[in-house]
Amino acid sequence: MCPTALRVACALLVLAAPLSARPESSLATGANASASASVNFRIVIPPMTRVLDNRHPATLWAAGGAPEAHQELVVLTTLPQGFCARLRLTSPEVREWTLSTRAPGVSVQRTGEGYRVCTPRHGRHTLALHHEFALRDPADAQTPMPWPVQTELSAL
Repeated sequence: MCPTALRVACALLVLAAPLSARPESSLATGANASASASVNFRIVIPPMTRVLDNRHPATLWAAGGAPEAHQELVVLTTLPQGFCARLRLTSPEVREWTLSTRAPGVSVQRTGEGYRVCTPRHGRHTLALHHEFALRDPADAQTPMPWPVQTELSAL
């Protein structure tokens, strides 16, 4: 294509463009000249719940009494209403189980399968949980038992 044909093609494209697509500007002079601008930002934080740490003994050892253990569950959530952790037994050797915590603002509810532990707000939560277990057979107290609690998270 020759340079003249290129100029003609560009001129036709400019004329064919809709008027709303053309840039607009104006020059204000004098005492009433002012400028203003606004920028609106919208920050979207995606909803998520993440277990940062779940510390508990790998095995329980009764050592002549009822086994007990501490569990530290660290959870980060962006959910405005918080989250719940469902804890349930996975071991048939355990007859009875109690769970308690002293964490402020945390509710512990007994369910048919175990416990439901809930926090009502977003943020980073460190839950110090105390477990006490009663075994079906006292002879089981003589051997170490694998950790008998499964933890699952859900949104509120």
